[in-house]
Amino acid sequence: MDEDRLTPQLGRLIDAAKAAAATGPRAEGWAALGHDGKVYARTGLAFTLAEVAACGTEAEALAFAVAGQTEETVLPAAGWREGVGDLDPKTPVVLKYLGRWVLVTAGEIPGE
Repeated sequence: MDEDRLTPQLGRLIDAAKAAAATGPRAEGWAALGHDGKVYARTGLAFTLAEVAACGTEAEALAFAVAGQTEETVLPAAGWREGVGDLDPKTPVVLKYLGRWVLVTAGEIPGE
């Protein structure tokens, strides 16, 4: 799925991840969409699904962004899986791939 087919809700999630990443060069931003419709955003690996669960919801989807992104593929740094805790490999994740925002599953993102 590419950016032309992403829902407005996933677009909000991308915007939140990009805003969280705007703290410096190569800063990583994560955003989680809760089942309650709220967006929870954090910079770097400080984000955890436990934080979302503490708000009484679970992550329905995640978005990942990096400050100063170019038209390339941008994957999370090593250790990202530990940063988001026990993530279901089927959880949708939006990230930049070959210059386009795409929707993949957490299990499709290359591991360490």
